[in-house]
Order: sequence, then C-alpha cells, then structure tokens
Amino acid sequence: MGLKRHFKSTLFTGILTLIPLGVTFFVLSFLFTTIDGWLAPIMAEVLGERYRIGMGVLATILIVYLVGLVVSNFLGQKLLGASEKILTKIPLVREVYAPVKQVVQMALMPSAGNKFKRAVAIKTPGSPMRVIGFVTGAFHEEGNPVPLVSVFVPTSPNPTTGVLLFCDPEIVYETNMKVETAMKMLISGGIVAPDDFIIREQIQQQINRDRKSE
Repeated sequence: MGLKRHFKSTLFTGILTLIPLGVTFFVLSFLFTTIDGWLAPIMAEVLGERYRIGMGVLATILIVYLVGLVVSNFLGQKLLGASEKILTKIPLVREVYAPVKQVVQMALMPSAGNKFKRAVAIKTPGSPMRVIGFVTGAFHEEGNPVPLVSVFVPTSPNPTTGVLLFCDPEIVYETNMKVETAMKMLISGGIVAPDDFIIREQIQQQINRDRKSE
C-alpha cells in the first residue's frame, strides 16, 4: 500500500512539473514561429543563404523598438495623435482600436491612462456567486439620496467587452487586488490569480469612513 501511494504521489508530482513546462514550451514555440514567420520570407529573400531561423524575430523586435523610438519624441507623438484621430472616426476600426489600446495600457502600463479606480467584487443578496469588476465612477439617481456606483464587468478572457452596471453601494465589496492584478486574472481566465485574494467590506462602509474623516 505504501508503494502504491508513493507511485501515485510521485507520478502526480511529475505531472504537475511537466505540464506547466510543456505548455510554456508550446506557447513560446508558437509565438516564436509566428513572429519569425512574419518577416521570414522577406529576410530569406534579402539575405539568401545567410538567413537563419530566428532572424525574423530579431527583425520584428528591431522594428517595434524603432517605432517606440519614433513615437517617443515630440514629432512622433504628434504624428501618432493625428493617426489616432483618423482611426477613431472610422466606424468599425474605432470599436476595436480604442478598447484594445486601453487593455494594453492597463496590462503593460497600469498607471498610464487607466480610468479604472479599483477592483471590486459584486455580491448580490442571496446569490452564491461573486463577480469581479472595476469601479469607474459614481452617479446620482433621481429620488435616491445614495449615489450609485458604476462598475464595469469585463468578460473573460477578452476584457475589451463587458457590461456596465450601476450598483447600490451595499452590493459592492472592496478587494485587496490592484487593478492590473485583477485584469491579468481576468485575461488568464483565473489561472493567474493572487494567492491572498480577499473580498473585504462593503464599499459603502469605506465611503462612510471617508466622509467622517473629512
């Protein structure tokens, strides 16, 4: 019985070790092949026999760097701003470009252009489920003395779409997650999640404390 338990435990440990390594290798291999394939035909034609596998990746990185270098200066920013104005006037393009840009900024540069104030959990009375969302502001409802909390709830794993909810404060709970951490968790479908994720008190209690301290 001890030998059987040892075999199962060791086998399970091996699976836990190899699967993440295998998936990581597969993803990196796919990305390498894809990125290298973008410029591989051009590089092969230009360099001929001197072309080696991987040069397409290096060329792609160089192009991305050069674009970043150009956009970093004043003239590049003006050119980018003019281009974005054109893109935002094209009906189909603006629905894709603006949300994708916002998500990329949140993932790579959380402090730049992030309009989400904090990550919260929505917990409706009697429901066994909790929904993660991002506070975007507060709005007044006619006849209601308590401001409503506007919460954007993205879909997973594509956070460029979702629903905007106007919630009573008593169903909105604070969490200990930063906005960028919550966004990474949503994009990964919950795979990348903090071990110490905690749903805290109602947001209304925090609002009341903030008012008392003023």
